[in-house]
Amino acid sequence: MSRIFVVTKDEADLTVMLGVLARAGYSVTGATTFEEAQRLLATQSPEIVIADERLGAFNGLHVLITARADHPYADLIVTTPKRNRFLEQDARSLNVHCIVKPRNADDWVATIDELLEPAVCVA
Repeated sequence: MSRIFVVTKDEADLTVMLGVLARAGYSVTGATTFEEAQRLLATQSPEIVIADERLGAFNGLHVLITARADHPYADLIVTTPKRNRFLEQDARSLNVHCIVKPRNADDWVATIDELLEPAVCVA
């Protein structure tokens, strides 16, 4: 069971997303603030960390930079409500996936499944 950590400032969105991912078989936890995310990430070992672009005074990349230090092998995703080429460039430079947040939380399952699929090498 893959472990996913989600950070979004909207508590209702967090509840929905955690529910969708849990029903899909993932072990999930989350936070609604940068500070809460920092505290919880120090005690967990997620395989994927998803953070919204905007988190009050901080942004999702701040959370993900810290997550990378504690969890160097985790896949990191920053989400944005619409395409943002500047965020995409920053994310790419940090080896972070940048995804336009799906309108329907159920669409996250396919995104996560695809991210977790092992790479196939063909000789």
